[in-house]
Amino acid sequence: MFGRLGQALGPWGLLAVGVVVGVAASPPLRKGARRLAVLATRGVLSIADEAKKLTEDIKKVAGEAKGELDKLVEEARTVGTEGTAQAE
Repeated sequence: MFGRLGQALGPWGLLAVGVVVGVAASPPLRKGARRLAVLATRGVLSIADEAKKLTEDIKKVAGEAKGELDKLVEEARTVGTEGTAQAE
């Protein structure tokens, strides 16, 4: 009965078709699937928000580090210039 269909879809395909048919035909399964989809969506959005916050924090720290590095380089140039002027 499922010979060609089973070969075309494979075991995971048949399982997916069974789940879809079961969810479509059964109100309790549909309700459970909806809850699961809502929780999964909530989780994905939460992870996306955390990733955005982390990215902003990393950019802030990188900007501060660049500012400190620029100050250090400028100080080194100033000290190097003063030392050269004194040697002459």
